[in-house]
Order: sequence, then C-alpha cells, then structure tokens
Amino acid sequence: MKETVRLYQKDVYQAECQSKVLDVFTENDQDFAYIVLDQTVFFPEGGGQPSDTGYIDDNFVDYVFEKDNVIYHQVSSLKDPKGLIGKTVTAKIDWDKRFLNMQRHCGEHILSAVFYELYGGVNRGFHMGLDYMTVDINFEKNENYKMMTDEMMVEAELEANKLVWANLPVFVRYFDSREEAEKMPMRKELALDEDIILVGIGDESYEAGCVACCGTHPRTTGEVGLIKLYKWEKYKRMARITFDAGLNALLYSQDEAKLIKTICNHFATDPLSVMSKINAHEQKFKDVKQELYELKKFFISERAEEIVKDLSQSVIVREYPMLKAEDLLSIGKLLPKDIDNLFVLISPTENTIILISSGKHDCGKIVKDNAHVWNGKGGGRADNARAMFSSRQDMDCFVDYLKKAFG
Repeated sequence: MKETVRLYQKDVYQAECQSKVLDVFTENDQDFAYIVLDQTVFFPEGGGQPSDTGYIDDNFVDYVFEKDNVIYHQVSSLKDPKGLIGKTVTAKIDWDKRFLNMQRHCGEHILSAVFYELYGGVNRGFHMGLDYMTVDINFEKNENYKMMTDEMMVEAELEANKLVWANLPVFVRYFDSREEAEKMPMRKELALDEDIILVGIGDESYEAGCVACCGTHPRTTGEVGLIKLYKWEKYKRMARITFDAGLNALLYSQDEAKLIKTICNHFATDPLSVMSKINAHEQKFKDVKQELYELKKFFISERAEEIVKDLSQSVIVREYPMLKAEDLLSIGKLLPKDIDNLFVLISPTENTIILISSGKHDCGKIVKDNAHVWNGKGGGRADNARAMFSSRQDMDCFVDYLKKAFG
C-alpha cells in the first residue's frame, strides 16, 4: 500500500487537512474499522507518545498507529466502509490534546537534557500517561552520581524551567542513514540505521539537547510553559522520575495550591508555618493516644479484678459496650489460669464473643461445633476463642445456649 504522507512532520501546527480515502477495512469482526488516507495530520502512537484523536468527517478517531509506513485511523464501525474508498474527507485532530502532547513530550526532552548535563544521567525509559509522565534515569556518564537525591530534583526542576523561560528554538532534522545522523552531537546512542529523526533544543552544538525522536514538539521551549517534578523512586538500579509539563503541570500546581490552602485554613496558619502546626497536632494526638492507652489498661485491669470477685456461676457472662474484641482478650489474659469457670465476654458493638477458660471447657471446639447454628463463625484454642455473629439476636441465642449447656 502507498506510504502515508505525514503532514504533521511538515507542520506540527496543522490541525486539519483534506485527504483521499485509500482503503477501509476491519479485522476479525471487530466493532471498529481502520481508515487509510493518502495524507494525514494525525500523529500515530510512537516514541512513548499517545496518538492523536479527532475526526474523519463525522467519524471519531480514537486511536492511530503506523505499520510499514502506512498510518491507520481507528474509528467505530462504518455503515458502508467500502463506499468511503476514493472519497475526499476532512481529517481534523483534537488540537488541545495535540498541543498538550507537544508540551509534555518537549518537556521530557528538556528534563532529560538537564539530567544529562548536570549529573551524567541518561534517559533509559519514558512513559507518557494521562496524569503524569515518567523517565528512568541511569547515572552512567558521571561516576560522581550513583542515585537521585531530593536536592538534585530541586536543582533539575529549576534548570529545566530556566530552559523553558529562555524560549530556545526546538529543531527537527531528518536523516536517511545512521552515518549522516551521527555527525550531530547527541546525548544518547542511535537505535536506528535509517529514516532517523533528531529533535534538538537550542543550538545544534548542544549535545545534551539532541536525541532521536519521532514525536511532536513545539517550535520553542517557551511553549512548554512549565515543568513540574513530583517525586523520584529507585527502579532497577535507576531513578524513576515522576513529573509533568505544560497544562498538566499547571493544573497539578493549582490543585496542590488549593490543597495547601485548605490545610492552612484548617490549622488557621500560613504555608510557611503549617508544618509546625501539623507537628504540634501530631504530638498532641500521640499524647492523647498514650493517655487513652493507660486509661484503657487500667479499666481492663479493673474489669478482670471485678470478674474474679464472684465465681459462683459456672458460666460467667459480662458485657462491655465500650470495649472491642481485642480488649476482651486482654481481660482474659489477666484472669487466673486455674479457674474452671467458662467466661463469656461480649462486645455488643462488634456482635462478638470471647470465650475464656482454663482448658477444662475447650473454647475453640465450643465455637467450631455450635456457633454456626446461629449464623456465627470463628474459632480459637482450648483456652480462648472468638465467635462473631451477624446480628445481636443470634449472639444472644448463642449465649443462652452456653448458659444452659455449661451452667
């Protein structure tokens, strides 16, 4: 099939064109069709960059890819696919998405150039997602740097944005062979032998800014607008940087500012003082938590002493609305181990029962053999077990059974 003319390579700002339909086909009875045009403004997925979306006449194009120099436009199934062949159609991209991808991809080039120039870091992986981008930086060109630091992130973000503010030209060069392309200074070795596209920042002698790329880029770095670094993490002996550029970076910064404002309003302070307020709040929380722990410890000890004061009943039932099952187990640990009573400790808020015994009454077996009769479940050991119920009524029935069976 005839090679598709790529108008986006001639003018990345062209958003619309008239094209002739060369072919339309589907595969394996799928719900979409592929349209092949003689020329297109649509950028196909490649180089880590998503494809353009848009319309061919009234047909929404949700995905575009290239195979054997032919570009395929994916649309929803057509009523008369073959009837479209030979007709002239209007191909129009979603310009806002195109420009955002131009900002973001160029932002990645700028950031990678900075990591290379400052720290000898080489970009060994790139991903452009919907909400963020990532680059995997390997510090292989400078032995003084082994891994990323927070300070390096701050410096790199500043230097990257300085390149944006400088409004440097972004150039694109096309080469038929590796020999021709390798005459250009590049920060990364070529992986292609022919049909090579080099994208560079600033002067052609700026090695850090030049690399092979098939994506779309603005004419100047100033159009990127903003580069914002979010975080870094170790990844396969490299540093994975999460960041964004252009409109996405601005929207993230706005959301971040709103969040900071909300937090400041909550603590009635300003951004520079908010961490001291948060630290003070956390310390107060820790102090209160410790006080609660001590009070609960005392309360649990009191309850255990209260239980052993009256052991006249074989089955001793106690209910504690303020305590959870784990607290009831703590009470059980304080009870004497040589008493033959069966202790039934109830947490009504959790519909849970804790059975405690010296072992004379096998608590785990009691729960396993009987709790299911009242829709309960649980288990445990001979000296303690847990039974959980879906309703208070079922739990009460189980307690009544225990009183009758072991009382």
